[in-house]
Amino acid sequence: MSRAAAQGLGKALRAATNNGLGQQYILPQSAVSQQFIRQHGGGVPEFWGKDSPYHPGTDFLGTPKDHLDRVKHRPVSPHVFEEGGTKFHYNMPINAITSIMNRATGVALTVGFTGAGWIALTGDLPATIEAIKSTSPLILYPFKAAVAFPLVYHYLGGVRHVFWDKAKYGNQADKSSPLENSAVDRSSKLLVGASAIGTLALTVASF
Repeated sequence: MSRAAAQGLGKALRAATNNGLGQQYILPQSAVSQQFIRQHGGGVPEFWGKDSPYHPGTDFLGTPKDHLDRVKHRPVSPHVFEEGGTKFHYNMPINAITSIMNRATGVALTVGFTGAGWIALTGDLPATIEAIKSTSPLILYPFKAAVAFPLVYHYLGGVRHVFWDKAKYGNQADKSSPLENSAVDRSSKLLVGASAIGTLALTVASF
């Protein structure tokens, strides 16, 4: 109900009260208006869940006394974590994890290429790489893996998305769509496995 409709309802009920009707339903205009502003980002109305001129509250339902304070700290759904941030609010299947990893590797590539570009513009990138290889050989392979994995994973994840975009989905009843949960689970496992193999190959390669 819109605010204008709510105000109209309040006026009608007050008019009925002035005519001797509905004395038990006295609804202040401001309170009626506040009832209908509870939306995303709209806050909690002043009388929501409390004793008021038009509602006896919710104590009879067993509502905790501090429920309004709890509402203020309740995560807005959908939210990744439970209240307090100690555990996930929802289950995290492999397709959700691989989707998050696709975004994370994209950010990693942006940061990495920006850093490499900065070194190339202000110094000597090949010389920097050779210096790392000669002075810190123990970190060479972890360093190569950290560079290879975002490259391989994000590229293969992009190929999967192109396939999803171009695939013919057909009738949903036959469950042949590549976006069916079972198909996405299989492709997610394939994506992780192929990325691990590609990362290992690039890490041990000599170049």
